[in-house]
Amino acid sequence: MAFTVEDVQDLIRLLAERPEWRAQLRPLILGDEFDRLPRIVEELAEAQRRTEQRVEELAEAQRRTEQRVEELAEAQRRTEQRVEELTVRMDQLTERMDRVEAQIADLVRATEALRGETERAHRRLDAELGYLYEMRFERRAPSLFGAWLRKPRVISLSDLDLVDQAEDAGVLTERDMAELRALDLLVEGQDRADPERRPVLLAVEVSRTIEARDVERALARAKILERAGYRAPGGRRPAGGRPGEAAGGRGGGAGADGGDRGGVTGRLPHLHVHGR
Repeated sequence: MAFTVEDVQDLIRLLAERPEWRAQLRPLILGDEFDRLPRIVEELAEAQRRTEQRVEELAEAQRRTEQRVEELAEAQRRTEQRVEELTVRMDQLTERMDRVEAQIADLVRATEALRGETERAHRRLDAELGYLYEMRFERRAPSLFGAWLRKPRVISLSDLDLVDQAEDAGVLTERDMAELRALDLLVEGQDRADPERRPVLLAVEVSRTIEARDVERALARAKILERAGYRAPGGRRPAGGRPGEAAGGRGGGAGADGGDRGGVTGRLPHLHVHGR
């Protein structure tokens, strides 16, 4: 029998009026998959709930991460500020050190300049004092050398004819002559230790201080006078004194006469005679 449109309309009306018929008819029309649909929807809903929970957990983790990043960013800002402050302080310290180094350099230069001025002043003072000592020795020659000589007097190298003759004969070299010209004093007199009172010369080295080189220099120059033919006996006891003692000083003798050789070194206010 044919199923007409009116029949379909009547069926729809009947199904609307009889719900139990719809329940019986639904499996026949939709099949078994329709019965599983509620369970599938429930599973999907459960999966959605789990997804939403995971998303919430991820969102919370994201919030914590963002908070931590913000804290790190703040710490970075503080660190950068501190580094900038330290950089400024280091620049200031470097500038101060540069100024200190410049001041030290200025001080070193000033000290060196002062040292140079002091050394030059000392040299000038030494030269002036040496000149004054020589003048004083020259004026006081009779009293200073009277223990060795009678009628002591200061003479100059130009007064010694034998020196000129020895130079002309080649006995004395130019160096020898330079040494004699460098003598502080030449003192001539009669040897008190010689019964015949023969004339002698003393090669005198005047110095504010007594050093071995002063003695050696006087000894060497006394030997040069001896080679020129002059007598300069030494190592004798002055009248009324002990060996090597003169005007409060100590020492040996000046010059040589075939045996004794020596030199005289003076230091004010005492006379020191050195030799061997």
